[in-house]
Amino acid sequence: MDYQTFYYPETKFGGFTDIDGTIVFYSRIHALLEPAAVVLDIGCGRGAHAMDPIPFRKDLQIFKGKCQKIIGIDIDESAQENPFIDEFRPINGNHWSLSDNSIDLAVCDSVLMKS
Repeated sequence: MDYQTFYYPETKFGGFTDIDGTIVFYSRIHALLEPAAVVLDIGCGRGAHAMDPIPFRKDLQIFKGKCQKIIGIDIDESAQENPFIDEFRPINGNHWSLSDNSIDLAVCDSVLMKS
């Protein structure tokens, strides 16, 4: 028996624990998400959550198709390959290429900002 099954037996039912921070965080975002919303994904990356082995958790991290538009911003140009965003805008220095009042909800998960 592995440690996860031993200490978190609920993983046998859905693959995640009762204390899974990703599920808690993204459930909160979904509670705020509206179909007409424009969402900003700060530090969108290349969409690594596509590799999440837990379907429920993976789906929670995908907003595309659940709102009007997902704008991804990142310092890494390869983030434009992220399949879960509708539009990519690079971060150049301290400048974010966004108009004032153009987004309804901003999401930032597992991002380190360089100063």
